[in-house]
Amino acid sequence: SCSERVTPAVPQLPATLGSLELKDTVVGVPAKKFLYRMHGKLTGSQNCIIGYYSLDKKNTLYISVFTDDEQAARALEKMLSKIEHSTAGFAPVTLGNKEDRCLYRTRGMGLTHCFYRQGNLILWWQAEPEKLEETLTYLLKEKFTLH
Repeated sequence: SCSERVTPAVPQLPATLGSLELKDTVVGVPAKKFLYRMHGKLTGSQNCIIGYYSLDKKNTLYISVFTDDEQAARALEKMLSKIEHSTAGFAPVTLGNKEDRCLYRTRGMGLTHCFYRQGNLILWWQAEPEKLEETLTYLLKEKFTLH
């Protein structure tokens, strides 16, 4: 029917990020519910996928899919503002460039977190500090396409 909303597809996750192998994925409604519990609110994304690159879930890729680039850009700005004013234990966010991308970094919960926007996607990579640079190089070279 014309009134039904179509849920956007999610990108396929890379099988490996450097030396780390994809162990498990969560997609769609279960992923959105997980992010809702983590953030305590809706993110505004239309679909999500979570990829665990370690069994202990320390090395995790979260991707949120938005309707368009503009919506994703607004969501990223909201995310930055909330982290800046949060008491959730994150260090101040720093901005840098790597592989021709604007990349935001923070630390928290014993992990390093990097996030960025690629078109209508927001990607958040959390990794053990000693694994970050190697895996991030591979992640930033990925050209995620929706399936």
